[in-house]
Amino acid sequence: MAFESKFNRRRFMVGAGAAVAAAFSPIGPASVFTPAQASAAGGRLIPGGKLGTIAYSQRDVPTRVGIAASAALGVSPTMGRLGGPNFPQDPTDLGPLVPLPGGWVELFEFLANCGFKQIEFAGYGQNAANPGGDVPNPAPGGVTTPQSRAAYLAYARTLRGFLDAYGLEVIGNHGFIPNTWNGPNSAGGAMSTQDYERLQTELEFAAILGTPFMGTGSDPTNSGNRNIEPWTVAGEKWEALNTISQQWGIHLYTHNHSPAYNFLQDGPMVTVTQDRVTGKPIAPTQVRGESGKRLMQHYLDITDPALCVIEMDVYWAHVAQHQWRWRYDWEGNRVEDIFDPAAQVAKQPQRYQLFHAKDGDATGEAPGVGNGYNFIPFGDSRSDIDYTTFYKSVGAKGHYNSNYEQDNAPGGNSDPGQSLRFSRISAAGMATLRG
Repeated sequence: MAFESKFNRRRFMVGAGAAVAAAFSPIGPASVFTPAQASAAGGRLIPGGKLGTIAYSQRDVPTRVGIAASAALGVSPTMGRLGGPNFPQDPTDLGPLVPLPGGWVELFEFLANCGFKQIEFAGYGQNAANPGGDVPNPAPGGVTTPQSRAAYLAYARTLRGFLDAYGLEVIGNHGFIPNTWNGPNSAGGAMSTQDYERLQTELEFAAILGTPFMGTGSDPTNSGNRNIEPWTVAGEKWEALNTISQQWGIHLYTHNHSPAYNFLQDGPMVTVTQDRVTGKPIAPTQVRGESGKRLMQHYLDITDPALCVIEMDVYWAHVAQHQWRWRYDWEGNRVEDIFDPAAQVAKQPQRYQLFHAKDGDATGEAPGVGNGYNFIPFGDSRSDIDYTTFYKSVGAKGHYNSNYEQDNAPGGNSDPGQSLRFSRISAAGMATLRG
């Protein structure tokens, strides 16, 4: 499958005009909040209009010089394999060496041709040689100036034009969230002027793109601390942040890896005499008791449902199911308590607006040992995450915005076309999911 960009200046100018209009209308597309059309039985579990990807999976593509830029510079493009005539049905049919897309314009066209409709960013930068250039720094030296803000927002309009040219919709971004401010009741109590101005700039950038969500790749605390107190403070922080972001019609979302679904330490200090994972006798040890509530559930319980939403990484939720299987109750007993990712979502579907649809191949490790899964393309024949059952069990069919992600998708210099081939496999796997 050779790739030749069909992007042209006329299409860009049409898209850019739409982007300028979008700058004055910060509300994102309404379709992302409501269930898409889907038949009751046997229909698509991921509606076509909500089939997305996070560009982290293709992070090698924006950073390289694309086909058009290579021709303009008089240099050879990066060559790789995008799949032969029987690909992706036959994933071993890698096809011939062809010029590979690079930069946002060529990546967007490729993803649209795969069937993706939604894009979640993990940063906005690209190789400066590609159309549109690289993203300007919004806050040089940590300070947002009128000049840096104007340049940054101009780039947002350019990026919006590229997306519009291929009918793509932005669904989110893993971007800037103030890390130096821990919420209204924390020490200091107020956000720094620099952080506030940077946050406002990022929100305006996101509004120009038309996204209803902006978030982070971390959990609400970004600390790994399982005590109830920092999670309570984090809830206060994210409510306050969402109060700010709602002025732009944008919800700020948090993410999860497996630690976010570990057990909350919310009880008294107790003495335990069994190893948590193996159950074998250990010397009496003091730990804090656990009621059985998971960390992210506490965050949901203490935050306003109208403000705070979540993106679940389904892969890492299944890793949590593998890892966090036993807890110590408030009497110090070792209790088996297995996490159910689908049931977690089904209890509060409107709080889970986005998914990372990341697939996994079971490692065979014993429960509580290692991660339990390795990354693979979505729908790969090795998959041991039952996505059909998951989507059928979470309720609110057609509601969720699902973004393919694969942390190990880029193949490096040895296979620079790998992330794009994996994207083709995953788009097909998501599109054919039925139930």
